[in-house]
Amino acid sequence: MAYSGEIRLDNHYGCYRAGETINLNVYFNVKERSLIKAICLKANGYAATSWKQPQNKKTIREVPQIRCESLNFEYRVDYFAKTEYFLGSEASQPQLIEVGTYNYGGHVKLPKNCPGNYDGTCGHIRYMLQVLVYSNSGQPVDILHARELQMFPINNLFQEPRCCEINSYEHTPRFKFWIKPLYLHLQIPRQSYSPGGGISVHVKLHNPEKLLLSEVIYSLVQITTYVGQQKNNPRRKESKVERNTILNSSNVLVNLPRAELENFQHLHMLQVPQTAATLSSKDCACLQLSYEVEVFVRTHQPNRSIVAQIPVIIGNVTPPCPGKLLVRESHIKPTTNASSSFNISTVSLASDFREAQYMPPTNLNKPKNYMSGEKLNFKPRYGYYETNQAQ
Repeated sequence: MAYSGEIRLDNHYGCYRAGETINLNVYFNVKERSLIKAICLKANGYAATSWKQPQNKKTIREVPQIRCESLNFEYRVDYFAKTEYFLGSEASQPQLIEVGTYNYGGHVKLPKNCPGNYDGTCGHIRYMLQVLVYSNSGQPVDILHARELQMFPINNLFQEPRCCEINSYEHTPRFKFWIKPLYLHLQIPRQSYSPGGGISVHVKLHNPEKLLLSEVIYSLVQITTYVGQQKNNPRRKESKVERNTILNSSNVLVNLPRAELENFQHLHMLQVPQTAATLSSKDCACLQLSYEVEVFVRTHQPNRSIVAQIPVIIGNVTPPCPGKLLVRESHIKPTTNASSSFNISTVSLASDFREAQYMPPTNLNKPKNYMSGEKLNFKPRYGYYETNQAQ
C-alpha cells in the first residue's frame, strides 16, 4: 500500500466515560504520490444481537418435502454515529497527494447514555473508530486504521445499608406427606457491588430431619438476555436467555456434629470478578445483563437438596482517571484469597483494568457473520478494585 496511518487519542489507553469528548489526531503517511478522493473518520457505538433459531417441528411435519430453514433474529441499537471528512468527499474528484506525513485533528462527543462494552455469544456492545481512505472509483475503500474504545457508563452504584434476603423451600413429592422439607434462608448485607468487592453470603438452613449434609456451593451467575426481531418479519420478537457461572466456590462438609444439622449456618465471601455492569432494558433494548448469587446445599441423599438465588447489582465504579490507572498495573499483584477488609471504600483501593477471564477473545468480523465490525481480536476489560493484602 502506498500510504499508512494511525489514530492517536488524548487518552492513550482508549478508556472514556460516557458523556466525555474524545480528542484525536490522525497521522496519514504517504509513501509515494497517490490519487485520493477522500480521507474520513467514522465513529460508531452500538449494541447488536444475532442468532439462528430452528423452526417449529409442527411446521416440518406438515410440509415434509420442503426443507425448513432456520429463522434469523437480529436487533441493533445505535448510540452514536459520526463521519468526519479530513480531505474531499465520496463524490469529489481524486486529488494528487504528494509524499509526506499529514496530521488531521478531530473530536467525537460521546452521549451520556452509552453502556459499557460487552461481548457475548449472540450479541455485543462495541465502540469503534475507523480511518477510511477512498482512492479511485474502481477500487474498494481502504480501512487505514481501526481502534476499539473502552467505555465507562454513568453508573450510580448505591451502597445502601439495608440487608437483602430470600427464602426457599425444598420441593418434595406431593403424596409423600411425611417428608419434612428443607428450608433455606439467604442474606447479604446489600444489593450493589463493584468488581473486586466482596459479597458476604450468610446461609441458614433448617433441616428438620437432620439429614447429613455433603457440601454447600456458592456461585455468582451472569444472566444475559438477547432480544431480536425476525429478519423478514420485524413485528415478531424473540428473546434468548443465557446463564453463565462466572464464579464458583464449593465447601465440602465433613463430620458435622449432629446437634448442628437441624439449624445449620454458614458464612462465605464471594469476591466479584472483572465483569460488565448490570444492564437493564431501559439502557439497552436488545441486550440486558443481570446477576444473582446462587447457593446450592446438597445432602448425602441423592434426591434431597435445595437451591436459592438472590439478585445482586454489579456496577463499575468509574475511577477518577480511567486510562492513567493502567500505569500502575505492573505493580499490582492478583488476589488469590478473599481479604477481610472488604468494607473499605473503593476510592482507597488499588485499581486497574482486567480482561474478563471467563470470556473467550472474539473476532470483530467473523467470516460468516453479517454484523458489522472490524477484523480485530478483542476481549473486553472492566474496572477492578483490589484490596491491599499486606498485613
